[in-house]
Amino acid sequence: MEILAPAGNFETFFAALEKGADAVYVGLKSFNARAYARNFSLEELSYMVPYAHKQGKKVFVALNSVIKEGEIAELIDTAIALGQIKPDALIIQDLGVFFLLKKRFPHLRLHASTLMTAHNLVGVKKLAEMGFKRIVLARELTLEEIAHIRQEVKAELEVFVHGALCFSYSGLCLASSYLGGQSSVRGRCRQPCRFLYRCKGKKGYFLSCGDLCALELIPRLKEMGIDSVKIEGRMKSAEYVAAVVEAYRLVRDANSKELPGAINYARTLLEKAGGRRSSFGFFLSPHPKDVLDPTAPSAFGVFVGRVLKREEDKIYFLPEAEIEIGDRMRAQSESLGKGISWKVKTIEKIDHLMAINAPEAVEPGYLLFRVVSKTTELQKSDKKLKERLKKEVMPIEFKLRSSERKRLKQWVRAQVLSLPQKLPSKPTWWIRHEQVEFFLDRPLPSGSIPVLSLNMHTYPPLMHHVRRLQKRLPLLTLHLPPIILPSQLSFYQQAITQLIQMGFKRWHLSNIGHLYLFPQQKDLTLSVDYTFNLGNHLALRILKGMGIKYLTLSVEMDKITLKEITKFWAPRDLIVMVFGRVPLFTSRLQPNCKECLISPLDERYYPLLRDEVTYILAEEPFSLGQYIDELEGFGIRNFIVDMRFLLNKQIKRIVTTRRVNLPRGFSFNYKREWK
Repeated sequence: MEILAPAGNFETFFAALEKGADAVYVGLKSFNARAYARNFSLEELSYMVPYAHKQGKKVFVALNSVIKEGEIAELIDTAIALGQIKPDALIIQDLGVFFLLKKRFPHLRLHASTLMTAHNLVGVKKLAEMGFKRIVLARELTLEEIAHIRQEVKAELEVFVHGALCFSYSGLCLASSYLGGQSSVRGRCRQPCRFLYRCKGKKGYFLSCGDLCALELIPRLKEMGIDSVKIEGRMKSAEYVAAVVEAYRLVRDANSKELPGAINYARTLLEKAGGRRSSFGFFLSPHPKDVLDPTAPSAFGVFVGRVLKREEDKIYFLPEAEIEIGDRMRAQSESLGKGISWKVKTIEKIDHLMAINAPEAVEPGYLLFRVVSKTTELQKSDKKLKERLKKEVMPIEFKLRSSERKRLKQWVRAQVLSLPQKLPSKPTWWIRHEQVEFFLDRPLPSGSIPVLSLNMHTYPPLMHHVRRLQKRLPLLTLHLPPIILPSQLSFYQQAITQLIQMGFKRWHLSNIGHLYLFPQQKDLTLSVDYTFNLGNHLALRILKGMGIKYLTLSVEMDKITLKEITKFWAPRDLIVMVFGRVPLFTSRLQPNCKECLISPLDERYYPLLRDEVTYILAEEPFSLGQYIDELEGFGIRNFIVDMRFLLNKQIKRIVTTRRVNLPRGFSFNYKREWK
């Protein structure tokens, strides 16, 4: 079983290898889901790969960002270089990146990122069927659920075992993007789940998860045949990575007699590494009680104290834990979770107070944490380690030849399918709701496509009124939820089979695994939801090849990207979501507060539980109502209007028998940059 460690700079790269990691995963300067880490250039990677191979180790490159249409030219250059450098694997989430690499660089090994939300058996099977050699499982799976997947799938499986946990399923969090355009699927998450919220007059970190620590479970994962255990932390220090890697290697390598002692010693290493309060995550239960603790600070590390005052370059606090010169500290804004890190160089004790050096931005009121205790044995200095690397190995040569670049650009452009350019004169409104009664009681505008959420609550009334619905609404489309828990999978498989036999031909899918549920696509009209995170025409191309008729673009998309896509793709098959209360978080966890959550910026969010999945909704829906004419000018004719989670009086103003009247409102990223 492989131990896979993070490396965000040369210090962590060397620390991981020297402490026993079998492989490291790194990010490039662009196109990776940790955009705020230092990351590496292609030239640096050309030294790292041969150095790791010389040590008998592997290097994986996280190319796991969603790619915007305007970034394809840069992606082409990156792909050409990686094709020559040949890292041991590329970790990806974007379907367009997958299509490019699979078709043009078949010698590169591809791993499916956890951002592809592989959270059940059909998701894993579909990704394996597509050609991914390894699938990184969602963190929300239990050991029992993982074991079942392992028994049914031959592809390699990778499991996160240590580090930060997100409140939302990876790939389905819109909160950071919604608040300021900083997209989690593009590596720029600002962690709004770490905010200090108010709920019913109380303050708490209601959405902030503790860290994952599965040290004691390593023997069980090894026994069930998991191929790789992964440590999170490309933005963590070398001291942290070294301690965690050594701890997990000791336990992985211990025999049955050595195991108790190895675990005890490994625990002391992890204590030195620091971290948030830890738990087994979802491994032991689908409803863990210890992942969320609203009373615990959301920051990373051992709590040291609160900054009481500042004088020149020093801060003063009442110490609640020991610190030494050389320790790494982090100061955290209590409400917004913004952090500042530095190393302790001076310590003074004045009566009961302690004074240490601190950056200018650290202010009174900030919480202080010891992130990592000092370590003397590690080699430090990114610059010196980079020079060492260049002295010890010859780089892998790579050249961006203009002829190859030109051929690849021509191939990319040729992936635009030749579709009829004649557009309908009027838009088609896809009107979504989760109540059968809504579609029975309310006449829709002529030509509308009703979209009914299919779940365990809507299925009984759907079956009760099935003939009436089919007669009244021949275009009725059934929408599958983005999360189908493993325990719910058999229900959906049976329901889909039954409903297709009863004549339902139109289906709206929300996860790549849903395609596995429709092996026979003849006579079906399939469409995909915004949760596929589509941002470029190569991603559209691969889904077209899989039998998808209508493609919903990412709801995070900005105007510039949308317009660029319509230049490369006939827009008659594109759908744009123009109205709705989209879930900002989608989680298997159930927060302690089930009422309105108020952020430090006074925004209001509402938890909603559906089939054991929590959705956190913004108070106000977003709306592109003022831009419909402009979107039609780009050729868009299909618009989704999501009526779920709205009051009836709101719906009546928007959907009438004759037309759809969208209000003006918050336009998400449409007018700002999708970062």
